[in-house]
Amino acid sequence: MNNGQEGVLITFEGIGGSGKSSVVTRVREWLSGSGVEVVHTREPGGTPLGETLRAVVTGKREGQTPTPWAEAFLFEADRAQTFAEVIFPALWEGRVVLSDRGEYGTVAYQGYGRGLPVDAIDRMTALATAQRRPDLALVLDLPADLAMTRRHQAPTDDRFDHEKLAFQERVRQGYLFAAERDGPRARVVDASRPADEVFGEVRALILEVLRSRSFVPAALERLA
Repeated sequence: MNNGQEGVLITFEGIGGSGKSSVVTRVREWLSGSGVEVVHTREPGGTPLGETLRAVVTGKREGQTPTPWAEAFLFEADRAQTFAEVIFPALWEGRVVLSDRGEYGTVAYQGYGRGLPVDAIDRMTALATAQRRPDLALVLDLPADLAMTRRHQAPTDDRFDHEKLAFQERVRQGYLFAAERDGPRARVVDASRPADEVFGEVRALILEVLRSRSFVPAALERLA
């Protein structure tokens, strides 16, 4: 299918409550059911080490809350491990990698949310990823107040989801900034619409990228 070429990396970005994880699951089922070799990972937590780091950075533990810089380093450590252990091997095998969150998250949460310098975060990410950028970054955009309402309907233990509205809005702006500066590599999707509409747009954007890389088997074209 891919004639020995490198695979495709697609990241799904957005604040908690944007429906990002549900969309990733639907995309994975659609692609794998159509004959595309897919690897599904997430940040943080894409490896055994990453699961340990995820518990540290997202959990609420008395006296164990990381400082903003510690958060950033922990997320980058998780990213470095995931690229080395999961993403690079899958891309070398010509697979399509779907990542539930990616590099935009650190810009949004630790840069815009916590106020750390984005240029420093960029340098850290470049080292963690060996400068391998996503082929497509999908930002599921949702007003922060609506995202918080959705999260209240399905509560989580993620401490970032319990931050105040002002923090969530800063994070949202961080995602939009990351997408805008990335140009055609990034696409912002209005996540306030019904789930089927959001998935339909995401599917079309993914097909566009896969077609440009000759990753579209006949079964996938018929389901487009």
